[in-house]
Amino acid sequence: EKERSVTSILKELAAIQQQGPQKYCILGTRHCSFLHQQIIELLAYALVLSGNHVYTSGAGGTHGAAIRGALRAERPDLLTVVLPQSMSKQTRDSQALLKKVDDVIAMPQNDEMSLDIASRICNSYLLSQTDQLISFAFHESTTVIEATKEAKKLDMLVTVLFLD
Repeated sequence: EKERSVTSILKELAAIQQQGPQKYCILGTRHCSFLHQQIIELLAYALVLSGNHVYTSGAGGTHGAAIRGALRAERPDLLTVVLPQSMSKQTRDSQALLKKVDDVIAMPQNDEMSLDIASRICNSYLLSQTDQLISFAFHESTTVIEATKEAKKLDMLVTVLFLD
C-alpha cells in the first residue's frame, strides 16, 4: 500500500512536469448545479486552450459544461464526444449542442440497452482513448465512481471531485 502511494505521487508529479498536450476524459453526473457547471466549463476551456484534447460523453450536466467550455476555446479539433447510444436518444437541447461538435461518435448498437449499461460501455471506451480522467460525482454516483476505479486499474492519472 505504501509503495502504491509513493508510485501514485511520483506519477502525478511526472504528469504535472510533462510538457506537451494530454488527452483528458471528463466524466460526471447529469445532476450538477449551475456553479459546478461553470467550473467544469472553465476547466474544459483552459484544457483546450493549452492544447489538450478533451473527451466527454453525452451532453447534459457535467458533459454539456465540458462541451461548452471546449467549444468556447475555438479548437474543434480538440474535442471528441462519445455518446452511449444513438443521437436520436439525446434530448433536443443536447442534440442542438452536439450539432456544434465536429467529432461525435455515437453507439447506436447500445440503443436496446438501459442507459446505465450503455454508459458503462461508453465510459470504458473513453478511458481507452485518454491519458487522464477528471470526474465530477456525488458519493452515490455509481457509474462515475466505477469509471474512476476502472481508470485507476488502467494506471491512469485520476482526479475525482465530489460535489456533495
